[in-house]
Amino acid sequence: MTMGRHDMQLRSITSIFRQTAKWMACAAAAACCVAGVALPAHAVDEEPISLPQTAPSQAPSPGFLPGHILKISARLDRTTYETGDDEIEWVTHYYVFVWKGPDGAEITRDDCQQIANTFWAGSADNYTASAVYDLSGCSFDAYYLKDAQHAFYSLDESGHIEVRAPLADLSQFAQAFENATITDFEISFSYIRNAQCNGNPSRTDLDREITADRHSSTCTWRTFDGATIPTTDDPLMVGDIEPFFTTYTNGTVGPFTDLVAPVNPFTITPAPTTDPATGASAAASGDRSETGKSSSTGLLIGIGATIAALLLVGAGALVVALRRKK
Repeated sequence: MTMGRHDMQLRSITSIFRQTAKWMACAAAAACCVAGVALPAHAVDEEPISLPQTAPSQAPSPGFLPGHILKISARLDRTTYETGDDEIEWVTHYYVFVWKGPDGAEITRDDCQQIANTFWAGSADNYTASAVYDLSGCSFDAYYLKDAQHAFYSLDESGHIEVRAPLADLSQFAQAFENATITDFEISFSYIRNAQCNGNPSRTDLDREITADRHSSTCTWRTFDGATIPTTDDPLMVGDIEPFFTTYTNGTVGPFTDLVAPVNPFTITPAPTTDPATGASAAASGDRSETGKSSSTGLLIGIGATIAALLLVGAGALVVALRRKK
């Protein structure tokens, strides 16, 4: 698939959001980051973070990463993704950025790795993810291909679309830390018209013209502007798709589906455990019961053997006595 100019624009919008989030982190952390606005110095210091394929076995304890004051920004959009062999496919992209708030401890690479191990684990078909650490914080990207995208949008036969984001999971994610706040969230979908935003965003940019017959819409929530970040998975954008949504970006008709990954650790049901005291008592009781049964069985066998031996002796004596009498 050849990438057109409008594709480049959409990818640039995603990149701008990422850079804006990081510049905000810099501005909040120290004035010395102003120089990074033109060309962020941290860009050359990015270090990849490994993402576990296996989901965690239990939810984290309250107060995750103590001593940190964290800010969280997130974004949901549809964009192009290089799947290999120069193939480019339209995907739904979910991005989360965790950065240091004022007066908090510095975020280290190990901190990012802990976050990844706990909250960004799991694997699934039509899903790929990545994470990086740099001096501004931790960046997590998830890309959903083909039908896995229906975790984020539902589309009916009439062309009506509803778009949602995993904000209930994001809210639990923030609450897991000792001190963390979601400051920004944004949804941006292209090839939709007659768009409306739900959830009282602080800013909207609806039906923005890309070309004469192609449009894009964005809903933005920023606590700095007085908005409250939604905490449910209710649809936040509704509208009607344009032909390009299905013919060019391979959007498909279908209802909402479950999110395939990353795995929310708070939804994991812990494996049942046996209380040590109860288990030991039950085991001891079982042992005693089995021992009692074995003893009783042994006693009965012994008695039976004795009786059999006596009968044999008696029978033998009777035979001898009868022969002598003859």
